Amino acid sequence: MERPKAVAYSPLQARRRPYSRVREQTMTAQLEAHELMFTSGAYVREFHPEVDANPFGADYAKKRTAIVSAVEGTDKRVLDVGGGMGRMSIPLSERHFVTLSDLSIQMLELASPWVSERLELRQANARSLPFPDESFDYVLCIDVLPHVVQPEEALLEAQRVLRPGGTLLVDVTNSNPLWTLAYPRYLGRKPQRWVQVWRAGGVLPEWRQRVKHHRRTALMRMLADARFQVRSIRGFGPRFCPKWHLAVAMKPL
Repeated sequence: MERPKAVAYSPLQARRRPYSRVREQTMTAQLEAHELMFTSGAYVREFHPEVDANPFGADYAKKRTAIVSAVEGTDKRVLDVGGGMGRMSIPLSERHFVTLSDLSIQMLELASPWVSERLELRQANARSLPFPDESFDYVLCIDVLPHVVQPEEALLEAQRVLRPGGTLLVDVTNSNPLWTLAYPRYLGRKPQRWVQVWRAGGVLPEWRQRVKHHRRTALMRMLADARFQVRSIRGFGPRFCPKWHLAVAMKPL
């Protein structure tokens, strides 16, 4: 009878295993802490995109108009992932069947007066959507990826719940910080804070542990990895350096 071959076991492997466990535990703790901000309702106090005091208000409105217009036809099945208080879901529900999902119950409560046979509210995590495969004609994932620790998970879930030939609308905030120069109120008056924001890719110091911005090339790569075909990509904000990149991508037939 042949003896099993001995497997070499190096000290390097012994060092890697505990490191992997620590990394996994750290990632889990990071996810839980990050998602608590939404489930606790704290983000409701932070997110007011189109109020006059918001330096991005006008550009938010332009982006929303473009997204609502991009959902074509009538009576389509639309999923708005992380759609908050329904800034896009509510107008879309005038001509489509929309499921507005968000991690925050408090956010969804703000949209509850508009619930109808065309607008459904569901609490859901973008990383693990509670919907069957190939359920929707359109998926919106707007202002979500910067807040997801592993955005690839959200894109794969969007791919799963889209029908073949369905459309994903997704955006990222640009990690090239030059766009911040167009929004002096965002930067504030302290030069030291400017440097911190620029080094963090346009992220405010107080949000650095919770938000990550991405360049256009990174968005294109993530969509390709999730097996999407990009039909168009558009910038919003300053022409010289957009604040957002919005992609329209299709799930292949």
